[in-house]
Amino acid sequence: MASSISGAPLLSAARARTAALSSYSTVGSSQCRQFSLSSQRSREMKGMPQSFSMKQPAQPSMKIRTSEMSRTELPQDIGLLPGTFIKPLWRDLPSIFKQPKERLQFEWLWLKSWFQNFLGLVVYSKSEGRALPLRLRERRLVARDIHQRMYSAFARGETGTVRNICCTGLANSLVKRIEARPKGEQVTWSLDKYIRSPSTWFTGIRVVSDRATQLPNIADSGVRQVVLRITSRQSTGKAQRRAKNGTPAEGSGKQQDCMEYIVIQKLRWMGEEEGWRVWGHATPTTVEDLSSPFFATDMSFADRYEAMKDAAMGTKK
Repeated sequence: MASSISGAPLLSAARARTAALSSYSTVGSSQCRQFSLSSQRSREMKGMPQSFSMKQPAQPSMKIRTSEMSRTELPQDIGLLPGTFIKPLWRDLPSIFKQPKERLQFEWLWLKSWFQNFLGLVVYSKSEGRALPLRLRERRLVARDIHQRMYSAFARGETGTVRNICCTGLANSLVKRIEARPKGEQVTWSLDKYIRSPSTWFTGIRVVSDRATQLPNIADSGVRQVVLRITSRQSTGKAQRRAKNGTPAEGSGKQQDCMEYIVIQKLRWMGEEEGWRVWGHATPTTVEDLSSPFFATDMSFADRYEAMKDAAMGTKK
């Protein structure tokens, strides 16, 4: 931010600078001859100002910069929201007999995060005059559709579709893998069925986290991220096209059961909502993650805030 300086302090600063330069030139002439000036050069320098004041141009705020950007220039990949708690499967939780403290902490974090996330979603959607729908029923339907579209487009090599339904980081990774395929290679993918296990409430798709928050320094902007556990049986294969008629030759294929934690994201920029996109894959919270300032229970609010700030800045004490 530019600042104004009155005439009197500027004159005092010039006099102090002149006195300092005079004393420095006296000492410097006895030590370093290459810095000495001739009398003629000294007379020429007398008429020159001793100090310069350069005003720095005012920097536009984040709100102004984002308002001047087009929709295609706005960032899509802002990362997984810090502090996202993903409860592991029952078999992967700490034993209540061997690690009772960690097990109880997991259960407490699950209850606390569920309550905080739902409250935060309501505030994000309904406060400050907003009337955004909660979209609780559509989460699983959107995830089912966009999950299949992403893998189908990746198998067919449709880079445009991949970029339309995936965030920047995931889209760049998938497109790079598509471009690295050998010439003439054909990839196939299919979802044979959803595995309706207890881990997904016998539906094949279960919401394990749903968070929404405002973006700092940008008016009426925010992000919502939903993490879903998807259990399914998938078939993948590779084949080489025949040179004559283009039909695929015999290739290799396999069928396997998959468990994925898919993150879908919806951004809101300056009051306008975008469509759902796939951010990528997440991993469940582990015992090692419990020492993070986002989950630790033995830290004061001040210590937690400082640790979270250091983590955001990439520094450690």
